[in-house]
Amino acid sequence: MLQDPGNPYEEWEETIRAVSLAAAQSKCELIASQFPLTEVINVTQTAKTPSKNGTYKFICWFRTEIINDDSNIEIDN
Repeated sequence: MLQDPGNPYEEWEETIRAVSLAAAQSKCELIASQFPLTEVINVTQTAKTPSKNGTYKFICWFRTEIINDDSNIEIDN
C-alpha cells in the first residue's frame, strides 16, 4: 500500500497464469506484498481460452511509490 499517493510513483506489470480472475488477483497481491510501497491497481485477463493445464494468462498492473532517500546527501557547513 502506498504511504503518500502524492509522491512520485512508477507503474509496472507482470504476466502470470491462473485458473480464474480471483486466483489471479490473489497471485498479484502476493507479488505486491514482496515489494515495499506497492499496490495492485488492476488485473486483466489476456487469454480467453485456457492452456493445456487449465490456466489463463493475466496481467497484474502495479504501482510502486518512489521514495527519495535523502540519507546519502552530503551537506557542507
